[in-house]
Amino acid sequence: HQARTTRRIRWTVHGLDLSSVAIALLKNDPRFLRPAEEGRAYAYVANIVQGIPSTCHDVADVASLLFCLSAIDPTLQATAINHVVSSLKPEGVIVFRDYGRWDESQVKLGSQRSKRLKRDFYQKNDGTKCYFFSTRDLRELFEEQCGLEVVELEYINRIYKNRATDASRRRVWVHGRFRKR
Repeated sequence: HQARTTRRIRWTVHGLDLSSVAIALLKNDPRFLRPAEEGRAYAYVANIVQGIPSTCHDVADVASLLFCLSAIDPTLQATAINHVVSSLKPEGVIVFRDYGRWDESQVKLGSQRSKRLKRDFYQKNDGTKCYFFSTRDLRELFEEQCGLEVVELEYINRIYKNRATDASRRRVWVHGRFRKR
């Protein structure tokens, strides 16, 4: 029986968010402070459509786009992805999750004509915008427009039930992993 050794990975993290409030909260979080003091955690206010800080270029093995690309106008999504790609080292991977086509919130928004801005792009009641992706949209964006290899791309379907009200919500998300060539 061979003894198993566990090597602790010490990640370096660069966090970007459009919200200065979110970045301020992160910078004050005790889980962020120690790695930041050790030079392993950085946080920036950034709009990925306009670019990323120069200190973030070619530094990442993994970048995540979690429920943020959907808030960007579809005509600017490839630009945003290319800026995130510039953060990756060769063979680096983008991990992606966002709203999928025919999510219940899209169906509800679609019933209100004034909420539809473009095909599959809506303005929510709080003023934020939301695009609902198909796997075809994402393959075209990441592979054809941005030159990444599709490693994984699938829908995630869930039904959530509120026990108190007995109401159910049908959620559709799209999950993907895309590798820099």
